[in-house]
Amino acid sequence: MVYYMLLRERINEIRQTKHIPIERFVRNGISKNKYYRFVSGEGSVSIGDLQKIIEILTVSLSELVAESDERDSLIFNEFGDYWQLSLPELRERASVFAHRYMQTQMKAHYIASTVYELLAGRKAGEDISDYVDELYKELKRQRFFTIFDLQVFRILMPQLNVARFFKLYEVFAVSLRTYENYNPADGIELMVKVHATALSYAISSTARAQKYLSFVIEQIEALQGRPFTSEFSIMKRFVSIVRLYQSGNVDAAKRAFDSFNGAAKRLDVQRLWVSPNLLDFETFWKRLISIDPSKLQESDTALKSAEIETVDFGVFGMGEAFAFIMKLKKLSVHEFELAGMSHSKIYRVRKNLAEFDVEDLFAGMLAARLDVRDIDVYLTASSAAMGRPRFGMRHLSLSELQEAIAKYEALAEETGLDLYTEMSLEFRGVVIKNTVKNWLTSPELQQLSDDVKTHLEHFDEWHESQHRLASWAFLDETTDVGVGQRMEILLSFTRNAQVFKYPYDPILINFDPVLMQAILRQDVAKAQEVYQRLFAEYQARPDLQIYFNYRWHKLLNEQLLKVVQDGFVVPMTIEGVLRDVETVTGERRFIVPYLAILDAIREVYPAY
Repeated sequence: MVYYMLLRERINEIRQTKHIPIERFVRNGISKNKYYRFVSGEGSVSIGDLQKIIEILTVSLSELVAESDERDSLIFNEFGDYWQLSLPELRERASVFAHRYMQTQMKAHYIASTVYELLAGRKAGEDISDYVDELYKELKRQRFFTIFDLQVFRILMPQLNVARFFKLYEVFAVSLRTYENYNPADGIELMVKVHATALSYAISSTARAQKYLSFVIEQIEALQGRPFTSEFSIMKRFVSIVRLYQSGNVDAAKRAFDSFNGAAKRLDVQRLWVSPNLLDFETFWKRLISIDPSKLQESDTALKSAEIETVDFGVFGMGEAFAFIMKLKKLSVHEFELAGMSHSKIYRVRKNLAEFDVEDLFAGMLAARLDVRDIDVYLTASSAAMGRPRFGMRHLSLSELQEAIAKYEALAEETGLDLYTEMSLEFRGVVIKNTVKNWLTSPELQQLSDDVKTHLEHFDEWHESQHRLASWAFLDETTDVGVGQRMEILLSFTRNAQVFKYPYDPILINFDPVLMQAILRQDVAKAQEVYQRLFAEYQARPDLQIYFNYRWHKLLNEQLLKVVQDGFVVPMTIEGVLRDVETVTGERRFIVPYLAILDAIREVYPAY
């Protein structure tokens, strides 16, 4: 992709393609004069104003930076595609960052160059011990890992011995608390891989189990993830069985494992495919039960949770957050001065006597080795974020969701902000799926579909915020948009996600209801067309096939398509798939809407 405009110009372009009037900015505290001075390059805006602009545009900072000239000067998922690079490409990147370091003396460029040298040396079979030592030394001195550091740890991990690994794992586990409510998609895979590695290392010997196992179990039990991240749920369910064995409930643990393992085999999830570092469940279990539970108890040398300070983006202002990050990462003021911030400005920002403006923010990000997505997490989790509840949705009960719908509908009417409209629409979808009988053919869903379609028609350009809603609009049977065109619109986000080097696109799963709706309406041709498009996309994206969520949805879709083709349903087959999903994840929430769909199918098709 060619980055063809500055971020401020991109902001104004999005305002135009989304048909957002200037008055909307004025009502939210950004004067017309300030806005136009900013987008014309005559002035800047504070991070507080930038947050308002982003929320008014219903776009993320990552999406803005992805298509702007500033991308190459910032850290933006730098190592997101390292595993795809050839040896010459790795050498080239190492050289580019070494050159940048010589020009700027910025530590971020030095670390990136070292990482690519390590990767190149590893691929070429060379001695990489110096690179390993250098990166380990850099991470060990820190008491907090940002996204950039987490990625470096993931890459360094295979070269670390057990003692070194757990020295960094302790900081890794604490750092994750900052990203609990909103983490980038590739961060999900990173977290699973590191925790799975810790679990495997922790039972590699009795002495290690006594020292590390309880600590690892505690970290995984405390882990939180997004609703669609079933890999988290599988790992947590498996760990709950390990905990049962460790506590001495051997018979109960063995029964639980047999049930778990049987379901895992039927679903082809004998291990966490996103983490090659975790042994398959059966091998892991055999190794675990070879150790008597009495010898799995903590020894005097057991690793304990250290009193490490965390950065809470929901509490701290940006100045306070930067002050904590500087302290925990042991950053010097000199690094910020090299990036272009004056000593006076650094002091005033840290003491909340001044706000970051955009230029200061970008300079500070490079000095502190912050990924653009770190700032997205801050802007989303901040107490000032209007859209913050959207990413805490999984914590709300159905009654709380219903109250929130009324609240955000009123706010949308009062403020005219698309953000509130989209939150109310998304919450309505969740409530309908979980409360309305035969929801896929219900008038409530039809009304939601109409409302979403009306909302999306206002925009000439979509971002993730709109793509989260898009599949609801396609459930409106009165639309004249064909299946092929619908899929092209929906899958445009898949291609956009590749800009971010994300390996995981949950939006694709949202097209399942269109298939199920066609099945309920006994529309064989449409069901086959939708399934073929879904299957083709799945086959064209091998990166999707490692994710359990895709694999079980694909298996379920195969069974549902068979219903419309055969003209009858065998409930036990579909129920079996859903029961197995519940068994391996320990979560009923994944299957509740599909059990309701099965009930609806029984009313349409004869059952055998």
